[in-house]
Amino acid sequence: MAKLQHGGHMHDASDDSDWVLTVFTALSTVLKTFELVPSHMGVIFDHPGLTFRHAIYSNYKLNRSPTPDTVVQSLGYIKPALAAMGIRIVEVPGVEADDVIGTLAVNAVKEGAKVRVVSTDKDFFQLISPNIRLLRFVQHGSGMVSFGLEEFHQRFDGLDPSQFVDVLSLAGDRIDNIPGVRGIGEKTAIKLIKAYGSLENLLKERNSVKGKIASNGLQADEGEALLSKRLVTLRTDLPPYIIPLTFKDFLYRPPQDKGEHFLRAIKVMGSFVEGQFVADLERRSKHIWLQYN
Repeated sequence: MAKLQHGGHMHDASDDSDWVLTVFTALSTVLKTFELVPSHMGVIFDHPGLTFRHAIYSNYKLNRSPTPDTVVQSLGYIKPALAAMGIRIVEVPGVEADDVIGTLAVNAVKEGAKVRVVSTDKDFFQLISPNIRLLRFVQHGSGMVSFGLEEFHQRFDGLDPSQFVDVLSLAGDRIDNIPGVRGIGEKTAIKLIKAYGSLENLLKERNSVKGKIASNGLQADEGEALLSKRLVTLRTDLPPYIIPLTFKDFLYRPPQDKGEHFLRAIKVMGSFVEGQFVADLERRSKHIWLQYN
């Protein structure tokens, strides 16, 4: 993604400096989010180690490839850079970033906020509501598009976002190694949930399902679908002792040093490559911080 979006800005970047491109792409994404002038901002990372989903299903995410070295290396620079920008960073042991985001988003809505979740992860579709929208990346581009209730209804044939977990439970997810139901893909899952309303009702009425492949898969199901639902359902109720932060903790204020530490950091990283990307980040960040003064 980094090479697709910004490779042209760093024409002399070598494989050894790919991590710089990754860092700059991440920071560029954050700066693009700032164009909305959010009152509160947070970046949530997965904490290393197992989560409660691994306790439920030991094969959870078993098929995933190791995180590329480029990304691992870049994280050591992205996090300090975000902190230098004045952004709250959160990592919570034992739960995934998705669950932290879900809980923070719902809590923010309770405080009267309109929330935007910036992610390519389709699991966040289940969070969509009148006050929660997703900002998703444009394919093969550097822009983002807003995705809310109207877009969800259009894409998923009128289903409610709360039913998306049922669709995922049937279709499964190869990336996260969610088993799902054999022979049922997303299109069939959407039709079944639209017809039966919920996964639980579908399983009760499985004998009435038409279509040999879907029917056989449901008949052979021995709890995989309900297990999948437990795995794909995001937590939005994590208690304060797990996330000891309130909505006020994410109030954004520009860095007190006027971004000097951040600007020095990107200039040092920029010395590994040639191009105009460093100057672009500097110009955009300065412009954004002026909006908060």
